Amino acid sequence: MLEIAQQSYQVKLNRCGHVRCEPGWHLGPDWAPRLRDYDLWFVWAGRGLMKTSETEIRLAPGSCFWMRPGRRYEATQEADARLGVSFVHFELCDPHGTHLPSSVFVPPLEYLVARNFALVDAALRRVAEARREPAGEIVATRLFAAVLTDLVGEQLAEVAGIERHHRDAVQRATARIHERPGASPDVAALAHTAGYSVDHFSRVFVKVTGRRPQAYVIEAKLERARQLLAESALTVGQVAEALGYREIFFFSRQFRQHNGCTPTEFRQRLRRT
Repeated sequence: MLEIAQQSYQVKLNRCGHVRCEPGWHLGPDWAPRLRDYDLWFVWAGRGLMKTSETEIRLAPGSCFWMRPGRRYEATQEADARLGVSFVHFELCDPHGTHLPSSVFVPPLEYLVARNFALVDAALRRVAEARREPAGEIVATRLFAAVLTDLVGEQLAEVAGIERHHRDAVQRATARIHERPGASPDVAALAHTAGYSVDHFSRVFVKVTGRRPQAYVIEAKLERARQLLAESALTVGQVAEALGYREIFFFSRQFRQHNGCTPTEFRQRLRRT
């Protein structure tokens, strides 16, 4: 599923590839009028120029375009720095499988910049490879949807006013929380590590994750609790202790509030299935 602005869409892949453009190559004015689906276009090497309906954009590694029918796209490359491009043609459907024409769904952004160049490059190469493999369609579709979700989400967050260094600080904090949920630092310590006041850190954290730091820590603990209850032989008391709860009663009550059952009931249900 492709996730954009809390909406879900199914993806159907068409043609895709990973190419180094030949000497003399260009994207002429006759190309865009023939476009019938979306085309994600990612530059992995070289330099050039893209002309769209409104502007001209210099092309460099990391440049990315979500092209759609009815727009102008004309591109040239520099002779001594030929373009390397990954492209994926695709269509979108709603969660029920109904096709969404490009006139109905307008991409939230046309030009994007891949901040994590190596990840996007490797993922799109893998998409093209997977589609050539037997039964590789599912892998390719899921991977492409994940990459596009991340690309768009990152850009929209920056457009919404969350600067890159804020997002990086919060992502480091969430990684630290998930690494050791039972020993995760308190909000003051997380804020200190990020170089923010507690209040400012909390505001930025909410902007990036949609949740307050305290709530995020609780969810991370309970996520790990469910995993330990399902996969380990630890008792409920041992699980509570491992996750930093001083009282098993408090752990059980919080678990029930978020999961609708006690830890013991959760484990019993798993054993019956």
